[in-house]
Amino acid sequence: MSKAKYIFSRLKKMDISSMLRLAAKVSERSGKNKAAVLLDMCLCGLIYQAGYTDYELFAMERASSAQRKTYVTRGINDKLVKRFNDAGSLHFFINKDEFNETFADFIHRDWMRVGGVSGGETDEREQVEKLARFCRGKDEIVAKPRDAMCGKGIEIISPADFDGAASLYKHLLRISAYIVEEKIVQHPVMDTLYPGSVNTLRVVTINNGGDVSVVVSLCRVGNGGRVDNFLNGGMVTRVCSETGKLLYDAVDSKNNVYEKHPITGTVFKGFQVPMWDECKKMAREAAAVLLRVGYVGWDIAVTPSGPALVEGNEFPGHCLYQLPPHTPDNYGILPLFEKAAGGRIKRSR
Repeated sequence: MSKAKYIFSRLKKMDISSMLRLAAKVSERSGKNKAAVLLDMCLCGLIYQAGYTDYELFAMERASSAQRKTYVTRGINDKLVKRFNDAGSLHFFINKDEFNETFADFIHRDWMRVGGVSGGETDEREQVEKLARFCRGKDEIVAKPRDAMCGKGIEIISPADFDGAASLYKHLLRISAYIVEEKIVQHPVMDTLYPGSVNTLRVVTINNGGDVSVVVSLCRVGNGGRVDNFLNGGMVTRVCSETGKLLYDAVDSKNNVYEKHPITGTVFKGFQVPMWDECKKMAREAAAVLLRVGYVGWDIAVTPSGPALVEGNEFPGHCLYQLPPHTPDNYGILPLFEKAAGGRIKRSR
């Protein structure tokens, strides 16, 4: 696609009201004229393929031209996905049952399908019996739709709250659950960050023709809720990919910065992720399973017995890579991606 066609396609999809709202937000925090901010947003889109959301999220108004060149923007992220990920193979990541089967060596938890049966009476009876066996000895299970993203549609369920497996099965069908999984119990050290959610690691890898690199690593932490998702009340910070130590304070989606967790009091910077070498090893080995999908964000939980793969993201969201509290020098992490990809990533379309 030519640059002109790309720009035209982006203009057609642009949400002008959102752009104006974000420009006003940047203007207020920076003291810059709103019209000047809007113009700079447009220039960043043309030159760096940065969306207006990128501009606001990464505080690009504070960065020089030399610094802006180092950011992984929406356009750069799209190019990485198109270059490394075969569209015909993405279903192995999108569909949760296929993912669990493909990466069975790394899941390390019990699971079963509850959707996708023909609907006959015998099939349903067998499913209910199987579900009853699955729930035996489990205080809670996790129900997931087949292809939802960002934690949407996931429900934590106590089987004891239902009048038998048949009642639970009907509930699962009613909420469009496709699989159920054993609930992950996290490592006690990760509990010290926040015990109310499973605090997962996002380990981003690039498999460049069999050469697997861990490019960037993040730690998501819950804050008062049962999930650690950044857009659902959680917070995030960067992890040193070499040592497994947290590099910075955590930040949430409202730009609140936390030196310590507000509930547990645990200090983020310098916190050592347990079993980090094992987590990296798992990400590298998982990245070698499907060569046709080479750019993946792996979500990994640390359990008392080792890492467990939660899911793989075939379109890793770049929005968490370069948040302002994690880029104190105003430089992004594009050089890390270019090193893993084997050279400069061109912005031209």
